[in-house]
Amino acid sequence: MVLVSLLGLILRIEHALTFDGPKRGSDYNVYIEGVRWMLEHRQAFNFSPSLNYQVRYQPPGWYMVAGVVLALTKSERAIASLAVLGWVLRQFLLMKLLNQTVRNRWTRFVMLWLHSVLPLSVLVDGKVNTEGFHASLFLLAAYVLFRMERAARAQAGIGLRLALSFGLLAGLCLLTKATSVILVVAAALVLSVRGIQMWRQTGASPAFTRIFGPALVSATVWVACVGWWCGPNWVKYHHPFPHAWDLESSTFHAGLEQPLFYRRPLGWALPVEWSSYLSFPIIQGPTHPIPNFWAYSVIGTWSDLYNRGFCRLQGGGMTDRVWGGNGGFMSSGGAWSVSNRCIDNFSRLAWAGLPLSFLAALGVLSSAWQGLRRCGATLVMPTLTLLGVFFVMFFALKFPLDDNAVLNPRYFLPIVAPMTLCFGIWLDRLRQHSWQRAFVHWLTFVATFAVSVFLVYERFGS
Repeated sequence: MVLVSLLGLILRIEHALTFDGPKRGSDYNVYIEGVRWMLEHRQAFNFSPSLNYQVRYQPPGWYMVAGVVLALTKSERAIASLAVLGWVLRQFLLMKLLNQTVRNRWTRFVMLWLHSVLPLSVLVDGKVNTEGFHASLFLLAAYVLFRMERAARAQAGIGLRLALSFGLLAGLCLLTKATSVILVVAAALVLSVRGIQMWRQTGASPAFTRIFGPALVSATVWVACVGWWCGPNWVKYHHPFPHAWDLESSTFHAGLEQPLFYRRPLGWALPVEWSSYLSFPIIQGPTHPIPNFWAYSVIGTWSDLYNRGFCRLQGGGMTDRVWGGNGGFMSSGGAWSVSNRCIDNFSRLAWAGLPLSFLAALGVLSSAWQGLRRCGATLVMPTLTLLGVFFVMFFALKFPLDDNAVLNPRYFLPIVAPMTLCFGIWLDRLRQHSWQRAFVHWLTFVATFAVSVFLVYERFGS
């Protein structure tokens, strides 16, 4: 466990030290512009027209912390340390969660190994953007909610300290990224289920004392934490955290004229048409939309092609037939061309990642079912995972700027650790000494080993 965690840390530090962000890096210049604006003005953006539209709607949490790092170090690259150190925290929390829910030590080991080498995490946790920092706050709040769920079953119930901590952490998380609202939704769903179960068993008074009362404390703290940001937005824009296009009419985005459920063909929500995702280029342009949300989400999580993770590496010539190259739509110039080495890596990682993604999905569904059936099983982590996927799907449906349902896979980063935990819980529950358990364990080990080899070789190999 120590060795695979060290491998994950080295890969992220190396990426943070060498990634050419200003040229090709996941909206690097936009994020830096926001950090410098906040340093200069010492206030939240509040949709200031003097700032790039990609930033002005975002909550101020990460930009404030990144501004402190920039002011102290005078180095833009040092801001990536927020993501690297955040991953260390996530790895530690995942280890604690696995120790409390998974009995088999080899299952715990392979889950930590997978969390260490998942390409999406490696290649985003070394960049200058909000994702890594937000994912760490998210998992910290999820861990507190997990403890609240367990404490609800005890005689003393949920303690005041836990209730206060969750409300504060969930609030800070939302002030970093609006998707964190699913923490509050998950808490409401899980604590309601546990409260109703206790109500039926012991009556209303214990249920309120142990669960519903502390939940109200958490909600009060959360509202107090985010109210100064969401309240004025609601009054002025009729939305607690509006996106830029929520404030614009169809004059700017013609797609807004269509009813919400008309914007995508039905195939975008079905797990079909995978073959086109294993070819290249993936994004062929607005005239060739790729409707399948699942295929791009899964494959993008393993290759991180969208975020330029390996595309900076030289090897085997270059191609500009990509969305950011000279020959692709939305051309960003020759600096965004992709090496053939990157394309080869994309295909290999996709094939290695498909079985792991399928097994992880089974793990989430199994964990959710067990959480509903057994009070002793966790319902928090599968609920967060399912809500996270649903939120990204809804965002893809609403997104008016593309003619396809392709979204940045980094939106899935907050649910990587909860999904990994669900995967481990499911593996641990498979019947001992059965061929199914042996097959799934060996497949998981082999695929994770393959991903590790590809990561190390593509970065450091000849």
